[in-house]
Amino acid sequence: MLGESLLHILACPRDHTALRASDGALVCQQDHRFSTEQGVPIFTDHARREPVPLNMPPCPQSAPDGTRSEAIDPFVNDWIVNTNGNLYWRVRGRLPRYPIPRWPFGDGEGKVLLDLGCSWGRWCIAAAGAGFQTIGLDVHVDALAAAARVSHQLNVDGNFVCSDVDALPVASRSVDCVFSYSVMQHIDKTKARHAFHEIARILKPRGRCIIQLPNTLGPLTFLQQLKRGFRDARPGTFEMRYWSRSEIWESLREAGLSDIQFHTDGFFSQNPQLSDLDLLTFGGKLIVVASYAGRKTAETLPVLTRIADSLWIEAQAR
Repeated sequence: MLGESLLHILACPRDHTALRASDGALVCQQDHRFSTEQGVPIFTDHARREPVPLNMPPCPQSAPDGTRSEAIDPFVNDWIVNTNGNLYWRVRGRLPRYPIPRWPFGDGEGKVLLDLGCSWGRWCIAAAGAGFQTIGLDVHVDALAAAARVSHQLNVDGNFVCSDVDALPVASRSVDCVFSYSVMQHIDKTKARHAFHEIARILKPRGRCIIQLPNTLGPLTFLQQLKRGFRDARPGTFEMRYWSRSEIWESLREAGLSDIQFHTDGFFSQNPQLSDLDLLTFGGKLIVVASYAGRKTAETLPVLTRIADSLWIEAQAR
C-alpha cells in the first residue's frame, strides 16, 4: 500500500474525491472501492496481468558460462528487452546488475514525482536517488509488484499504483513533477492527449512535466516508419506512434501546459543510456556513444534537436 505520507495525494479517478484506507482497500467519498493486488492499489478495470512476456521465447536461465544472476528479480531479467529496448538482448535472463539510469533533471529536494508507465521502477529508483518522493504508476500489475520488490531490495522507498494514464488516481494540483519515459508512444494518440490533460490537472501551479517521445524526423525513426510503409500504428497495440514537434507542442498547449521546450535525448535509439555500456554488445556500445556525442553537440547546436530520434519535452502547468 502507498506510504502514509503520500496517501493524501491519491484521489478517486472517477470523481477526484479523497481516499481513505478501509479493510485493505481504498474507498472514496462517493464509496467507490478500490482493491489491492500483490500489495498494489488497483484503480482500473483494465489491469494487465502478464507475468512473462508473451511476445518472446522463454527467458534464458543462465549465462553461457553457466552462472545465474540470482540477485536480479526474475521479472526484470525476463522483461529487460521490452522495458529497455533491443540493445539489451545480450543480457536477457543474465543481468549482472539492475540498469538504473542516471537522473538528468536536478535535485528533487523532497518534491513529489509521478512516473507514468514506470514498469519495474527503474526511473522511480533513479528519481528517488536524486531526492524525489516518487509514485510509480502503470497498468501492468506484475511489473508494479516487481518494482516494489526491487525498490525494497535496493533500500529505496517505493510507492506504486495500478491505473490508466488517462484517468489518474491523483488529486488535482498535488504533484510537483510528472515524468514519463518511452510510454506515450505506445498508446493511441487520442488516449495520450487525454493523459496530457490529466497531467495538467494534477500538477501544482508551475509544476513541471518531463516526457520522452520519438521524433518523426529522426534518422532511425524515419527508417522504422519507412519499413512499415508509413502506416499508422494499429489501434490497441504497443506499436510505436511517431510524433512531430508541432503535434507535440499543439497537444500540450491544448491540454493547458505552457513554456514547452524540446531537448535531445538521443540518436539512433529510443533508450540510449550511457550508464549501461557494460551491459551492451560492441555494436550497442557504438550506438549509445554516438547518441551521447550527438546529444552533447545538440546542446551547442540546438537545431540538431529537430532531427533527434528521441526527444525530451519539458512543460509547466499554468
